[in-house]
Amino acid sequence: MRYGYIRVSVADKQEYTRQEYVLKDYQLDRLFEEKISGTKKACIREEFNNLLEVLQAGDEVYFESMSRMARSVQDLIDTTNLLVRDKKVKVIFLKENLTVGGDNKMDAMSALVFHIMSAFAQFERDLIADRTRQALAAKKDEGIILGRPNKSKALSDRVLDLSSQGKMGKEIAVELGISPSTVSRILKENR
Repeated sequence: MRYGYIRVSVADKQEYTRQEYVLKDYQLDRLFEEKISGTKKACIREEFNNLLEVLQAGDEVYFESMSRMARSVQDLIDTTNLLVRDKKVKVIFLKENLTVGGDNKMDAMSALVFHIMSAFAQFERDLIADRTRQALAAKKDEGIILGRPNKSKALSDRVLDLSSQGKMGKEIAVELGISPSTVSRILKENR
């Protein structure tokens, strides 16, 4: 059987479209899709574990790129070893044009290429993280407020106003579309 695994990061609001497009020509029997950070080890991702459960010796698993499987060299090596050595499947990384397992046993040259490519994948991730940190620091230095807008002051004022009008906690929560525990917390903080 031929399986595909695609992953996008939740924070990046990415879509599966690009990876689906790359995988469309490989006549996959099933595609596993997951929205989760690549920094989470593959073995703890729900859909990746669902993939592991259905794999049988001789199956093929397609990834658009190494970075879709893992973001660290160690996780990439460990996960590939799990698939190739333990599950006895063939792993295909399309972007890197690299196949591991199956008839392509991990000989010395394949191992070298695999390790070099995984190091580049992690290097690329680290560069992106560095650029992101630098951009955020520059924005902060410019006085730009980062993160979600602080709505707590306006919300607190509204809760206190409704409470002073004699409305009960549940009524306030329904009217403002917030949880009763949030109303209770705001009222306690402002006693």
